[in-house]
Amino acid sequence: MSCIELKDIRYSYGKKTPYEICALDGVSLTVKENCITGIIGHTGSGKSTLIQMFNGLMKPDSGKVIIDGEDIWEKPKEIGKIRYKVGMVMQYPEYQLFAETVKDDIAYGPRNMGISEEEIVNRVAQSANFCGIPEDVLSKSPFDLSGGQKRRVALAGVMAMDPDILVLDEPAAGLDPRGRREILGGIKRYQSESKKSIVIVSHSMEDMAMYCDRIAVMSKGKLIMDGNCAEVFSQRELLLSAGLDVPEISNIIYALRNKGISVPADIYTVDGAVDAIVNYVRGNKNGI
Repeated sequence: MSCIELKDIRYSYGKKTPYEICALDGVSLTVKENCITGIIGHTGSGKSTLIQMFNGLMKPDSGKVIIDGEDIWEKPKEIGKIRYKVGMVMQYPEYQLFAETVKDDIAYGPRNMGISEEEIVNRVAQSANFCGIPEDVLSKSPFDLSGGQKRRVALAGVMAMDPDILVLDEPAAGLDPRGRREILGGIKRYQSESKKSIVIVSHSMEDMAMYCDRIAVMSKGKLIMDGNCAEVFSQRELLLSAGLDVPEISNIIYALRNKGISVPADIYTVDGAVDAIVNYVRGNKNGI
């Protein structure tokens, strides 16, 4: 398994011009092994720039990007190898489909890696399964599919390359609630079975709360919080000051606490809220 460590990463757009903008200002972050890390932040916070550092799509002005103990920019000519190790799915990846069939599109990456055809068949089937792509769809043209189905095909194509780390920029953007659950649920199942490291960028606090193990919060090019979901979502005021919201359940818990109802502050899921309220009611009935 692999992990990513960023050390004091700095990057500016429009360098040495009147329009220079600091996108990343001394960001240090570790993406841990065998978990899903969510990255959240307001538009312009630097999160999309940050994830493009992970596999060398962008090079920092200063600082280090370390994968498995090695600075990926020590050997710039070998940066292509990093992109097999860190798979990137950018926002709206369905616009990058091009093959004649879904099966060929998913197989494109593994085939370029020189993998045997037998292994490619296995990888296509497995990644299609994780992404909820029925077998009969594999022989269709990707251009005949719906937007949500195209998204699944693009994601399956990166999964089929079997990267150690999978980075997803808004993987459920524009999908209806059912589509979001199917896409993100498949990603969660993929991580659980593969034990790989996954990074998800999303604006949806509910999605982050439901599917991520850890959360990193960006604001104005800086990392302002990094911890497990309970640690991050309990910092309601800090999130709001960064132009972000919290899961709606957290707002409900906050309102209950303001009414004097003694429930824990670090609740961010429906199941957690139900358990806390039931425990509170039972405690009152028992005279606690």
